[in-house]
Amino acid sequence: MGKSALVIEDEHAVALVNRRLLELEGFRVDVALTAEDGGRLAHANVYTLITLDMMLPDGTGLSVLEAIRERDKTTPILIVSGIGDISITVTALDAGADDYLLKPYQAAELRARLRALLRRGQLAKSAKIGCGNVMLHTTERSVTVGETEVNLSPKEFSLLEYFVTHRGQTLTRTELLEKVWRFDFDPGTNMVDVNIARLRAKLVGLGASCRLEARRGVGYVFKED
Repeated sequence: MGKSALVIEDEHAVALVNRRLLELEGFRVDVALTAEDGGRLAHANVYTLITLDMMLPDGTGLSVLEAIRERDKTTPILIVSGIGDISITVTALDAGADDYLLKPYQAAELRARLRALLRRGQLAKSAKIGCGNVMLHTTERSVTVGETEVNLSPKEFSLLEYFVTHRGQTLTRTELLEKVWRFDFDPGTNMVDVNIARLRAKLVGLGASCRLEARRGVGYVFKED
């Protein structure tokens, strides 16, 4: 079975261009021009990746994203939008988007980001990774501490996954923004600290044998007790 992609985009010309770019990368492509059609296709089919516009004629890309993530935690989703509001970008990434590309963009950048999403998706299929009694099931994107499943948001999972694969290393806020949130600049919010605080509280509450520690003025480290 080959690669397949879903393009959810209300601008017909843009949708056709994106479909052609994906076809050049070897994808079989479906196109949806509305939120309703996009949600229906995403529910009925299994896609290798999805591109999703934030502004649709019958709803928002965010509502489509949330509906997809309720039943599908792993398919890479690239938000493609003309909305430059950083708060909307943060909301989309926290809701489970894997990357965010602002219009207008160059064809080469879109194709490069899609290839990067596919590489990360392949790495995520490495079954299980862990630290102490904390185990990440990367295919299902679920986490257990001992025998207890931890309820994490998509972004909390990505954050923990990055910490586990770099356990023992002090990670700066800048690195986490770049590698987990895909920002190459500081958006001026405390979302890193907020997500780390939530993640730490959940792990501590379940008796995790690995813990998140702050390195004052430097960053954070995840290590086993």
